[in-house]
Amino acid sequence: MTTAVKAKAPSWKRAYESGPALYSWRRSVGLNRETFAKLSKVSERTLATYEKHARLPKPIRAQVTEAVRLVKALLDIIPGEELPKWLATPNHAFGDRRPWTLIQRGEGDRVWEMIHQTRQGAFA
Repeated sequence: MTTAVKAKAPSWKRAYESGPALYSWRRSVGLNRETFAKLSKVSERTLATYEKHARLPKPIRAQVTEAVRLVKALLDIIPGEELPKWLATPNHAFGDRRPWTLIQRGEGDRVWEMIHQTRQGAFA
């Protein structure tokens, strides 16, 4: 009799440091390269290159850390497969602007505020 061993999901904690760990974590949460690259504010090609590095270069670590934290928080309230669509859809809570727009214009704090309010049950 064989016993199936469930593979351990890649840790988001290692995704901050290692390109292959970032790649594995990103894939495990169902996030495509295009979406994560936008959240990290880098091109897809740049992200693909960094995902091959044993250690992420210092210049990109802060951007990756911020993007990983945001994705992790959003996944608490939005299923992974719906995240790209949610980011691209105008949202009444943001004055009918897309969450992408807020993130790209440096207003990501508004998305974080929505996450906080949702966690506190403000929208329940």
